[in-house]
Amino acid sequence: MSLLESEMFSFLNECNIINSINLESGARVFQEGDSCHYIAFIKSGVIRVTKLGQNGREMLLYRVVAGESCVLTISSILSNSLYPAHAVVEEPSEILLLSAEEFKKQMTSNLGLQQYTYSILMNRFLSVMSMLEDIVFLKVDQRIIEFLISKSNQDNGSLLELTHEDIAIELGTAREVVSRILKGLEREGLIKQARGKIKLVNIKKICDKLVNM
Repeated sequence: MSLLESEMFSFLNECNIINSINLESGARVFQEGDSCHYIAFIKSGVIRVTKLGQNGREMLLYRVVAGESCVLTISSILSNSLYPAHAVVEEPSEILLLSAEEFKKQMTSNLGLQQYTYSILMNRFLSVMSMLEDIVFLKVDQRIIEFLISKSNQDNGSLLELTHEDIAIELGTAREVVSRILKGLEREGLIKQARGKIKLVNIKKICDKLVNM
């Protein structure tokens, strides 16, 4: 096992790894209703986990990044239930695989794996709690402005490659709502829109608008 693997997932030294695989963007990891025959530990890359509603709308639940594993996979394996969402590779990923049987066996005696599992479950629970608080207590226009500012900071620039559908999925709202709010921001001169792109014209004024909401 490499040094990186030992640093990230030292508890796997006691386990029988099935293999290490590389997945390209767009590859399906799980879809809703799948049986979970293995658990994936993300060495690098990003896995996107979403839920598809009966109305066809998709909502982002969370992303799984380097050093993490998917909590829905963990819960599905431990409860012998089917996977309740969709998991797709968002960025090229290197993944370590452990069989469901080996995972359940190791959970009875591998203290490092137990601590890792409980920690990641708690962190994801707190993350979902925070997301629910935003949905319940913040107006959609506030959440959209916060998202645009956050995305600008991540991308280190004011030109964002985003569609209205992308934002709707991220924030768990309707595309039509996103379009209406972005059009309002454009009328105020705060953003400019092109196909698949949003330019933040004046980030300071956008931040001021958020503060005064």
